[in-house]
Amino acid sequence: MNITTAFFMPCLRVLERLGLVLLAVWLSVAALPAQASRSADSVTVLYAMLKTVENDLALNAAMTVRLNKTQEEALKKGLSLNFVTDFELERKRSWWLNESLVSLSRPGRLSYNLLTRRYQIESTESYKTYDTLPEALADLGRIDTWIVGPKKLFRPGERYHAALRIRLDQGQLPIPLQINALASGKWEIESDWHEWEIASP
Repeated sequence: MNITTAFFMPCLRVLERLGLVLLAVWLSVAALPAQASRSADSVTVLYAMLKTVENDLALNAAMTVRLNKTQEEALKKGLSLNFVTDFELERKRSWWLNESLVSLSRPGRLSYNLLTRRYQIESTESYKTYDTLPEALADLGRIDTWIVGPKKLFRPGERYHAALRIRLDQGQLPIPLQINALASGKWEIESDWHEWEIASP
């Protein structure tokens, strides 16, 4: 081996490794928009509103939740899907950061009973069964009078910022599926934050 070959061979190996690294980074970045799009398209917030119920603030909302083919097949084979609904409420302040008033999460589980062939929705408040998946998903995305805080949080003449989302808790999936979720994006179900402002009378 001459001096020229001895000098350039290590350089070529370094460039080859660098090329592989750059290719992997490019593939990861290229996959992000598609995964984000699939995640955002899987849930749509139709409406959300706060109302007063006696001395409390209650949230009503409706969201459409859609499963892809992989998720539906796993559900039919007995895999439970655990969802989390997140709600946040802030008091707006022009001279400083908004003041956080409420930050709540509510779990909900979607499952399929292989014996009864019915879909099940379990939450902290109720347990319901449905004949079809669309019926079960409609219930999963429906919020009816969720008490999120006391009415006294609202001060007359002030403005508030509210935000709502629903997401699949991937941490509750079996470990092999958690690894697959990171690599494929097939297990991403998460809405964008649905945000709105409230003016206190």
